[in-house]
Amino acid sequence: MRKINLILQEILKFVLLFLFCFVWTRYFLRKLWTAILISLLLTACLYAIMFILKRKKQNKIGLKLKEKEEAENMFLSLSCESNPMDFFVKLASKKHKEIKKYKNYLVINHVNDGVKTLLWFDNSFYGLTIARFMEIYGKVKKEKATKIVICCKEIAEKQLITFSQNFDEKFLFLNEYDTYEKLYKFYDCYPEITRKYSKEKKMVFKDFIAYSFNKKRTKGYLFSAFILILSSLFIRTTIYYCIIASILVVFALVSQFNPYYNSNKEIEVI
Repeated sequence: MRKINLILQEILKFVLLFLFCFVWTRYFLRKLWTAILISLLLTACLYAIMFILKRKKQNKIGLKLKEKEEAENMFLSLSCESNPMDFFVKLASKKHKEIKKYKNYLVINHVNDGVKTLLWFDNSFYGLTIARFMEIYGKVKKEKATKIVICCKEIAEKQLITFSQNFDEKFLFLNEYDTYEKLYKFYDCYPEITRKYSKEKKMVFKDFIAYSFNKKRTKGYLFSAFILILSSLFIRTTIYYCIIASILVVFALVSQFNPYYNSNKEIEVI
């Protein structure tokens, strides 16, 4: 459905660009077909320019989008692990020596500056809330850490950062993307992706045709054709109105009576 919406948005963008161009070309040109043709050419040029600019922008952030997908899959993989802290010990060992591992967290003692850092991995998919934060704090406050880092899927409550300032320890909250950027990427140590989120199936041309000529589209095509036919009673009919109205009527007929895209398959439940 998301792919269909994107295609419909692009079609709407093209139509709106055409209407914009047509208004001005029609203002300067009396011949309707000349105005339409020039409007189509201008619309195609504008759409191509917008498409190229959009593609360049996507290419610049393409790597970040890929990293974002990896971050999501890495969090999912770690959340499904029975001992996710084993990975964080491996990561911390790249820079630190004094590391103590517990079931849900690890403690790092910085020998040089006497700082004590505690890292907690929260595998909850609901996000980190104040209630969950207090639950975690109740389990780790005995460590008397200088800094407590909590890696989570996301911060579910914006008030959490302000709330954490009521405690003596310094807190750092990392969502799945911050964890990727500030831990995995910084230490050049990445958890193995053992599970991946399933992607939406790409819509092919057949799916677009099935959506366009479904029985639910019949009323829309008929209403549009009716408006064009009705307008011909008040303004001079042109070949343009005849062609478009005819196409809309044909689309309505195909949508209503096409057996390929309106079949009701019975599914055996049990």
